Amino acid sequence: MHFQPIENPSGGGGGEGIAVAVEHQGSLNQFDDVFGSGPDSSTEQVVQNGPQPSDMRRLETEHTTTGYREGITAAKVSSVQVGFDEGFSLGATIGSQAGQLLGMVEGIADALKGHTAEAAEASTKLLSDAKGELSTDKIFSAEYWASDGNWSYEVTAENGEQILFSDVATAHPLVRKWRRIVNEQLDVWRIQLSLLANETGPRLDTAIVEPLNSVAPTGAKQTLDW
Repeated sequence: MHFQPIENPSGGGGGEGIAVAVEHQGSLNQFDDVFGSGPDSSTEQVVQNGPQPSDMRRLETEHTTTGYREGITAAKVSSVQVGFDEGFSLGATIGSQAGQLLGMVEGIADALKGHTAEAAEASTKLLSDAKGELSTDKIFSAEYWASDGNWSYEVTAENGEQILFSDVATAHPLVRKWRRIVNEQLDVWRIQLSLLANETGPRLDTAIVEPLNSVAPTGAKQTLDW
């Protein structure tokens, strides 16, 4: 905006005109805080030609990280489910065989309570050993299993083709050990599993147990009534 200079009517010097111009300039400066003063052409040119900050790298990093996390999560969900299904089935198969053996030892120990103190003590000791070695902590310890969940002992497929969970359970060293011990006890006391599986057969609570003079040797065969 151009303002015409105010001439001094008295014809004096320009002092009063300068004072009026300064006062008017001061009034214009009062609006600087509202409208602001624009940068000069040199400053604006430097800003436009200078390097501009870019978010492309940051966005690329964020999306890469997000995609990686989503991929890991999806892979975990699928692999964990598959691993759980396989581990549960295998663990159940091994636990079933171990539980059957432990139940047989416990049944023999309970039946021998009516025999001599020596026989009862030996069966109780056998039961205590079975509970320790057929426990889940012992069966699934690092001694028999690798860090990836696979077995570290030798397993042979029964059908000669594909290894099944039952093959892995049967080949477990502790299961094989206690199956042999249980079979020896069944042979010593002439226990017939077919009679135990018969629901119409005699039960343990109604069976008559004949007392023995001593613990039956390994080679001897005596009858244990259930």
